[in-house]
Amino acid sequence: MMYWEACEAQVTVAEAIEECRRHGITAVAREADGSLIDKDSGEVITLPDNYGEFNGGDVLSFLGY
Repeated sequence: MMYWEACEAQVTVAEAIEECRRHGITAVAREADGSLIDKDSGEVITLPDNYGEFNGGDVLSFLGY
């Protein structure tokens, strides 16, 4: 997938967690609101949309792209 495609993609929680894992980040979905967070720091990576998916651009931004 090209960078611009990834930025505009909606990704599932499993896809977002896997991408974070590839970059050495342990990501988990917070039970209270479904947000994806960095397990070690508690920092919010991205918030879910109305369908429980995440914006790929938010994940890439957190990873430093």
